[in-house]
Amino acid sequence: MLCQIPDIAKGVISLFASGRLSAADYRTRLLPAIKRYREHWGQVCLYIEADVLLEGWELQSLSGCGEVQLPDFDVLVFVGGPDWVGNAVRLLGPFIQAEVAWFPLEQKNLALSWLAKRSRV
Repeated sequence: MLCQIPDIAKGVISLFASGRLSAADYRTRLLPAIKRYREHWGQVCLYIEADVLLEGWELQSLSGCGEVQLPDFDVLVFVGGPDWVGNAVRLLGPFIQAEVAWFPLEQKNLALSWLAKRSRV
């Protein structure tokens, strides 16, 4: 499940992730928000907070049919989630054309500071 939460900062798409994410989450929540924020703010900053129940994407969403593709964004900070999330962000970060970071939930304030330094809003 992916749901939009109140923005943690002006011009930042703020989301909460838990359980297994689906292609519907991607199509109905993430993509429309990215389009709106790109048009309104000129950049896309993503804040995604997750609980330890985050499992990742549904397998059929990643079947190679183009359902879920990495969207165009400028900054992504991932906060919390199970241990594998931090490892995945560190592993994939160099291959993403945006600034990305992961912080454990207890360092949420550091994550917000990191994000604020990168936002042009």
